[in-house]
Amino acid sequence: MLPKGYRRSYVALLLATVLALVPLSTALASLCVWRNPDADIKEFFGGGKYRTVLERVGSKKTKIEKRIGQKLDSDELQLKFWPVIKDGQRVGTVASHLGKGDYGAIEVVVAIVDPPDAPAKIKAVKIQRDRERYRSALRSATFLDQFKGKQANSKLQVGEDIKEAHPGAVKGSKVVALSVKKLLVAYEELNIGTK
Repeated sequence: MLPKGYRRSYVALLLATVLALVPLSTALASLCVWRNPDADIKEFFGGGKYRTVLERVGSKKTKIEKRIGQKLDSDELQLKFWPVIKDGQRVGTVASHLGKGDYGAIEVVVAIVDPPDAPAKIKAVKIQRDRERYRSALRSATFLDQFKGKQANSKLQVGEDIKEAHPGAVKGSKVVALSVKKLLVAYEELNIGTK
């Protein structure tokens, strides 16, 4: 037990430390790890190996924000992409994003491919982790297959070119759509397909 004179100082120091960490935890809100690379690569591309490309948003930040229609999160100044190589050829790229749904984090994984002489497009979207009430609808092929073939210039908006997963999962559906849009636009603006 601390002497009486030190208790107040200790409590003030503890409170200041906790308050100092709040912005840090908020800044980490959108960070998302790719949890199952081997299984996802097999599912998306039939196998292969990957490497990590870490790309700073830098001078492209304003253009990316304009294209997605909102500001990037504070931790989205450097993004990760994982090009996938199979039989010596690049077959696609995987990226992940974390958004906040109704009941916590929704971790979205996308597979992006570059068709010859055409813009990059979505090959597949999956949710690797969430706590949403209507998670089975959010993870359903009916909902996620809507993203297949979408490009960075697609609207990717619930109520426009994407139908919500369930009437009770509008926010979660919007989180997934925005995650896909952010990753596609960043992929295109940062020229990840050439890296």
